[in-house]
Amino acid sequence: MNDENAVSATEATSDRERPQPRLVVGGLCLIVGVVLLTAVVFDVTSGLPFHLPRGWYTGRVVWFAVSLTLLGAGWRLQRSPPETPRAWTPTSPGRRFHRLVLYTRDGCHLCDDAKATLADYAAWLPLIEEIDIAGSPELESLHGTSIPVVEIDGTVRFRGRVSEPLLRRLIDATSPESEREVAP
Repeated sequence: MNDENAVSATEATSDRERPQPRLVVGGLCLIVGVVLLTAVVFDVTSGLPFHLPRGWYTGRVVWFAVSLTLLGAGWRLQRSPPETPRAWTPTSPGRRFHRLVLYTRDGCHLCDDAKATLADYAAWLPLIEEIDIAGSPELESLHGTSIPVVEIDGTVRFRGRVSEPLLRRLIDATSPESEREVAP
């Protein structure tokens, strides 16, 4: 992968998404709600082993309601559907590459994932040529348990999983076929 279009693994780490704020806030609401509810239940049933401010003892019903509200809000924030990511498009339109080969095997769930990921980027990739390695001892010894293997224009680009950030960078770094100049 010494090719100028190759993407390093360290560049991909910058593309990792941070946790969504609603999930963080939802998790905090759940934790605080559980702690408050536990404190209210222990205080009512057997008493707490430590003293709390006077407002705690005069407003147990309020604290119970606050804990249930926090639990409900946290659950809702955790369960709400994630925001739809914006559609990705490369800097210039058009197909890239001449040949894309996917080495696969029957019953391989990672192969199905790879096919689905590559299908999402079909507008910029050539047709996928799928080769089952099960019938070929040469291919089995070459790829073994590393499948799926994605080979683009004769260079192995992915083994095991297809990384979307790396695939995007590879597509973006390669000019479309219509823009490539043919050497005289």
